[in-house]
Amino acid sequence: MNVGPLVRVCDGPDGLSVWGVAEPGRWGVGVNVMVEAGEDVGAVDLELLGEVLGRLEEVVARARRFACAELGVTEEAAALDSPEVNVYTDGWMLRFAEGEIGEPFGVAVWFEGLRPVRVEDLGEAEEVGH
Repeated sequence: MNVGPLVRVCDGPDGLSVWGVAEPGRWGVGVNVMVEAGEDVGAVDLELLGEVLGRLEEVVARARRFACAELGVTEEAAALDSPEVNVYTDGWMLRFAEGEIGEPFGVAVWFEGLRPVRVEDLGEAEEVGH
């Protein structure tokens, strides 16, 4: 699979290769493709990534509503912002890097396709070193 026009390799911690999308400013959110040592970037579902980016506003709104419902807070109280799309060979999540909950690393909403299925409060997560 040719991923050249969509993604380019960046950096990553502890054997993790992080690929960023071409034209990152075009999307208005951070987009990262995370590939662990031994995994093939060709295993990433780039068609799904394209669909996510094409429907980004809708996906972010859906993730925000889902996270707030799961965490039992209003969208106003949560103030989830600065969305970032993180794609792996086995799935993807949208992370809200800023908000009133999940400090200091935010809140992650995991998806199956375009459907949110799980929320993680990353407030207790450990920082990964480069």
